[in-house]
This record gives sequence, C-alpha cells and structure tokens, in this order.
Amino acid sequence: MRRMAPIAVAAVGLTMLVTPVAFGQEISDALRVTRRGLAYNAHALGMGNTYSTIGYDVTALFFNPATMAVNKTFSWTVSANTNAFRTSSDYYDNVTDLKTSSIACGQLGLTVPFRLDSTRSMVVGLSYAQSKDFSGGFKSQGVNLGGRFPSFIQVLADRGDATARALGLSYSLVDGSGNIVGDHSILSDSLYERSYLLGEGNLAHYALGVALEPVHNVFFGASATYNTGRYTSDLELYVADVNDVIPVGVQTDPNNPATDGFVDASYRAVQGKQYEGWDARFGVLYKFFDLLGVSASFKMPAPQKVTEEAFVGGRSEFAGNQSIVVPETYTSSSYKFQAPTEVTVGAMANLWLVTGTLEANYVDYDAITVTSGLGSLPERTAVNKRIKEDLMAVINWNAGAEVRLPLTGLIARAGAVYQPSPYLADPSSRLAHKAVALGAGYNSSDMMQFDVAYAYGWRGENKNPQTDDATTSEQKSGDHTVMFTMRVAF
Repeated sequence: MRRMAPIAVAAVGLTMLVTPVAFGQEISDALRVTRRGLAYNAHALGMGNTYSTIGYDVTALFFNPATMAVNKTFSWTVSANTNAFRTSSDYYDNVTDLKTSSIACGQLGLTVPFRLDSTRSMVVGLSYAQSKDFSGGFKSQGVNLGGRFPSFIQVLADRGDATARALGLSYSLVDGSGNIVGDHSILSDSLYERSYLLGEGNLAHYALGVALEPVHNVFFGASATYNTGRYTSDLELYVADVNDVIPVGVQTDPNNPATDGFVDASYRAVQGKQYEGWDARFGVLYKFFDLLGVSASFKMPAPQKVTEEAFVGGRSEFAGNQSIVVPETYTSSSYKFQAPTEVTVGAMANLWLVTGTLEANYVDYDAITVTSGLGSLPERTAVNKRIKEDLMAVINWNAGAEVRLPLTGLIARAGAVYQPSPYLADPSSRLAHKAVALGAGYNSSDMMQFDVAYAYGWRGENKNPQTDDATTSEQKSGDHTVMFTMRVAF
C-alpha cells in the first residue's frame, strides 16, 4: 500500500484514558532494586564478590559487617569504575546491536576503631557505594514473519494499553452483558516493526555499621543502609504495513471507520522512576587462626518506595489521509513493596600464598509483596498473586581466589558469579546472569593498597526491562566493568 501524506484528522487525548498499570512493571521494579549488583570495590570484584568472609574493610557493610572488625585500623577507601554495555537483538535473523557506557564513583568510605577496654575494640564504618548501573537497552527491526515473536501491538493489546486503543491499533472485546473482557488486535505478523529502548540510572547506598570481636576469632557486626536510585527509560515503537496486509476496506477497530486501511503507527513511552528504602544487615564470622573462616549474614529490608512519572503518546495513519494523534500525556503514581530477605553463607581457606573463597546467597523472590499504592486492595492482591505465580527462590553462587607473590606485595585474583533467573518460566541457564572477573593489587605493608579489577557479565533476555512483558526479539546482553580502588590505613 502506498503511504498517504499525513494530515491531522483526529486528535485524541488521554485525559479520560489513564493507561492501566501493567503487573509486570512492579515485578520489574522490585527485581531491579533487589537483585545483587557487581560493583563495590576492586578487591571484591576481582574475586567474584566473594567478600562475606574476607572483606576486612568498609565494603564489609554491604556483604558481612562482622568482617570489618578483623582489621582494627583507621582506613579510608575510594573507588571509581567505568561500565560498558552491549545488547544484541535477533529479530527473525536480523541482528541489531546497541552499545552504551558510563563512568561512576563506585565507593567512598572510612573505618574508625574505638578502644572498649585493654583487649577489645569496636570498629565503626561509614560508606557510600554505587552497586548498579541501569544504563542499557535494545534495538530491533524487521518484518514479523509470525510464530516466533509476538508483535509489540499484540503485547500492548494483551495488557489492555489505552494508548493502543486510542490509536485504533486494538479494540475492546465485550461479552453478552456488555462487560469488557479484554483487548484484541488484528495487527499481527507480516508487518515491519522497529523498537528502540534506552535506559539510564543507578542504585546507590549510604551505610553505617559497627563490628567487634567479643571472643577471640569470633566477630559480630551490624549495619543499616539507605538505598536510593533512579531509572529513566525511553521506549519508541514503530510498525508499518509494508506488505499491504490490512488493505482498504478492513478496519483495525470495527467501531471506528477512521481506522480503515492501516498504513503505519508510532508509539512512545518515557518513564522516570525513583527508588528509596532501608535495609539492615547482621553478620558473624569465625576464623580458625588465619587458615580457615566461615561466615553467615542476614539482610532484612524495610518496605521500598517507588515513585513513577510517565509520558505516553503516539500517532497512527490510515488510508485516505486519515490520522489519529494521541498527544503526549503525563501520569504519576507511587507504591511500596516489601523486598525479600537474604541469607548468605561463605567459607575461606588460606594456604600460605593462596586464598580461596566460596559463597552462597539465598533469596526468596516470590516473597516480594506490594504493600501499598496501585489502587484498591483487590488490585494489589492481584499483583501479589502474579508475583507468587511468576517468581521463585534462587541461590546465587560466587567463587574467587587470590595469589600473593612473596616479598613484593603483588596480588593476582580471579572470580566467577552465577545468578539464576528468578522467573519460574526460565529454567535455562542461558537466562541466568553469569560473570567472570580478573584482578590485581599491590599491598604496601597493609598501610596502602591499590587494586584494579575487570569483570565481564552476560545473560539472555526474555523480558522487556521496562514493562516485564515478553520480549519481541531474541536478546542477549553483555556488560564490562573496570574498577580501581585505593585504600589507606594507619
């Protein structure tokens, strides 16, 4: 079909058409905040973040605060890191890549020892750290050949998107009693589709904690952390009937004659989200001289708050120079959810020049619960039922090792991270987040230490990171992190 010259025939506002909140957005927000990050300091990163048994500096506040009492010195730590992200989308064998990068101050912190009596000391730590970078996104384009991926219009119709209805891309189905039972769209395969999502933001932590050694080689600690972050996403979608699938005489909405002979449509949704909340962490460490160590820590979060603002609009064109325009419309909302608790156990073995570490972190994601906001009580319970149905408990694994070169202060490190997908429908390891890390350091008589680390992480995607809907292309993502840390102690 020949593309018609655009003229504005109808302007449709969304003042009376507030877009319903997709259940998946709440799941996506909760996972974005609660899943473990990689970047804290270069020593931890170089060993795959197995830091709950050996983290003897201020970074212990985010792993196991008890370990901070092992090194009873005044110390100051600063870290910086750079992150690069790449996603690859395969849409019916049409591969599109997207690359982004950012630079951040990863950590600032200090520890201060206080003498309790002639033999015992208490260590207080204060730290800022940025554990996650939300930069990233994806691009895809091509003709939907059908059967492999749903069209994005089908996804919008499945979640009852009011903007898609206003644009004439979908319409409401009613039963015999006149009740709306869902949305339907005749726009499916054989259409050209293009999507572009770009996101940016971060999650930062402000922590205060205390640790002490009440009994020789037994350490206890506790910390409180204020978490705050933001995430901004810009999603653009475009579809065109390049194969004349919807000819003149066929309406995309049977109740709207202006939707006769579909030509193309564009849809844009911009979201800005703010996250804030508290959590407390308690830990214990037992060391057998300097040869072996075992640890356990428990993270107990308070309800986390999400504040969102959204801008949604679009334009669709039909035969006969007919256009429907949905002006960009603003909405805002907020809600709270209870994050899951975490239990971490770790072990360390130190054999002269080599230290090996292993850590298991248990998180029950189906315990996430929306506690307020999101409309009425039935609407909140519907979201919580969806969480129970879609998410599950996982065990995250971290392993690391370091080798010290005698008489030089030089250290080499390596580590690995494995984080299974929290979705019940994702049994494949392809969808787990994996990472490998390498690191190096120089320790000058325990007074000054320099560390550098590099980590590469990768995973497959089956969820749109903005809405948590099924992706409309086969997606893979990779991220590179380089971190430098300097620590001074005296």
